[in-house]
Amino acid sequence: MVDVLVIEDEDVLARSIVSFLERRGFTADFAVDARTALTLFRRDAPRLAILDVRLGQDNGLDLLSTLRATNPEAQIVVMTGHGDVGIAVEAMKRGARDFLMKPAPLSVIAGIAAELILQEAGRPADPTGIDRIIGRSSAAIDLRAALRKLAAAAEGAHPPGVLITGPRGTGKSLAAQALYDLARDQRGRLAVVNCTLPDDLLDKALADAPGTIILHNINNLAGQDQAKLARRIEENPSLWVIATTDQNLAVLERQGQFRSDLLYRIQVGWVDLLPLQDHTSDILPLAEEFARRTALRFGRPRPRFNAEARVRLLQHDWPGNVAELENCIERAVIQSNDGLIEAADIRIIDPAAASDQIVPNLPKMEEMALVKALRTTGGNVSKAADLLGISRDTLRYRMEKFGISRR
Repeated sequence: MVDVLVIEDEDVLARSIVSFLERRGFTADFAVDARTALTLFRRDAPRLAILDVRLGQDNGLDLLSTLRATNPEAQIVVMTGHGDVGIAVEAMKRGARDFLMKPAPLSVIAGIAAELILQEAGRPADPTGIDRIIGRSSAAIDLRAALRKLAAAAEGAHPPGVLITGPRGTGKSLAAQALYDLARDQRGRLAVVNCTLPDDLLDKALADAPGTIILHNINNLAGQDQAKLARRIEENPSLWVIATTDQNLAVLERQGQFRSDLLYRIQVGWVDLLPLQDHTSDILPLAEEFARRTALRFGRPRPRFNAEARVRLLQHDWPGNVAELENCIERAVIQSNDGLIEAADIRIIDPAAASDQIVPNLPKMEEMALVKALRTTGGNVSKAADLLGISRDTLRYRMEKFGISRR
């Protein structure tokens, strides 16, 4: 009997995964084709199978169905290539427990093995620091690495300002708090100001001489307060400023709505958070974490998602990003019965359903087309311009017009 069976047709990769898992205390074996995999699965009764859906001449999805029929108690995680969310959804329908996007770092594979086999028994109810950042996608891995680098840079006498950007609901406030947690011992007391609230809050925060100040929605900071903050940073370079925004501050600066001296001081360290639909492999781990926290808050046992519920989560675009997902999961936990979250419990708020038909105006349609072209081409401006049938300079002008970043 083994803990994990790795089913991967690349022999070197399969051996590397097994070796990595064994160094972390798991018993593991591997197979490079469907026939060998089924033989080992029946003989060793693994608790978890990690299955590549592309197995050379064999069909990984067909093998998945066979494995589920052989031992319904075993958990199966499929590995798919980037862009294969449709295959991941089909795998969920056939009984897969979760999925990983290839190439998946070995540490991520070991992490999901620990999560599913050990059920994260020791995870704190309220994580701090880098543990606040949940996810196994390359975006989540890169974010954790970026925050660690910025925290290390903040240990000096003159910490660099940090700007955290991204669409609404992507977790900018969480990332800001995680960054401060990492450097808390060096950066002193924290003040937090929401710049959309009354403008005397900045004066009150600065009057208490904090070592670090987090400014949420800094794009809403009034002009006189921008001047105050720029002066304070100049007078006290040891003040660490962490700011968040869902707007392009460079565009606001060119329009005269944001001070250039302040922009250049806070946008030294720069973290850009992606919309959730750009890192779909984080949907299920985030959902699991939100369900765990909600259950703890209401004194309920840790919930489980059935296959249909997981499929429903993966099929939604999540325009409200992580904030929308968290809202949905909290509602599902409250409505679920016996600790099981079913598809019917995943009730998604759809603003479009509230009206008969919503037709975007022409500027909005243009903005949507630009964003989609840039995402399709991975932020390559030249290729996006070709896709749209316009010149590169025209695309750059329109990106500035709408405040759209390449990412």
